[in-house]
Amino acid sequence: MRSILFLPLDKPERIPKAIASGADKVIFDLEDGLAKDKKDIGRENFINFANSNFNDQQEKFLIRINGLDTEDYKEDLKMLKSISYLPYSVAIPKIESSVECKKFLSDLGRPILILPQIETPRGIADIDRWDFQGIDFSGIGFGSADYTAMTGGDMDVASLSYSRGKIVNAATLYNTIALDGVWLDFKDPEGCFEETKLIKSMGFKGKFAIHPDQIKPIHDAYKPTNEELITDIFSKNKVAKPYIFTIFKNFHLKGLDIFIMICVCKNADLKKEFNNKYKYK
Repeated sequence: MRSILFLPLDKPERIPKAIASGADKVIFDLEDGLAKDKKDIGRENFINFANSNFNDQQEKFLIRINGLDTEDYKEDLKMLKSISYLPYSVAIPKIESSVECKKFLSDLGRPILILPQIETPRGIADIDRWDFQGIDFSGIGFGSADYTAMTGGDMDVASLSYSRGKIVNAATLYNTIALDGVWLDFKDPEGCFEETKLIKSMGFKGKFAIHPDQIKPIHDAYKPTNEELITDIFSKNKVAKPYIFTIFKNFHLKGLDIFIMICVCKNADLKKEFNNKYKYK
């Protein structure tokens, strides 16, 4: 789940464009993405789309509901209870404890993957101390914009490093994936690419997006490096695997490519995999 594209639900005609963007997942937004006077329209549009079984692409879609302490949450809950087909997952904003996750699951009365969004100082402080038994996660999301609005920090690397580290650590503890917040300037693909490379290096497995044009830079940043591809090949070659670090140390990348090609040629399956990844013939 490298990319999760937010889509406000007041304009369902945008759904095909969101799918065509190539995003791994599309998340319908009933919270920040919709003005108060458009939330009822958004719910109606979601019900109509859900009753089509999400055009037979149920696994493609999530929905972000409103916070559990809002009146809109009650309406969102009625909406979810009224439909036959639930989406892949439900994202819940401003979560601060596992108790809130379990409350939602109890209120809904149906099993579903949930994606808590951690967006407050208390949420960050407590995220790695949850009782997560009975909760099935699709991931743990970081709401960086709301978080920094509360702390008074900016959206720079230093301001976000502590909270990002907490999210990644918690996701690892709970056997799920960490998902980073949005890059706000959708007209700056290079900035989106560089930030995605950074959060990938920290352990995040995906990033939220607010515009279809952000999907390509996100995916580009998540393309495996030559070193990662080679490591993957070695992990399947038990004979060669013990020598990987020695080889990395002593061969330049081009020489390493050639050396591995020679190694894997003795195994037809690995040779085919190597050729597919590196286009050697």
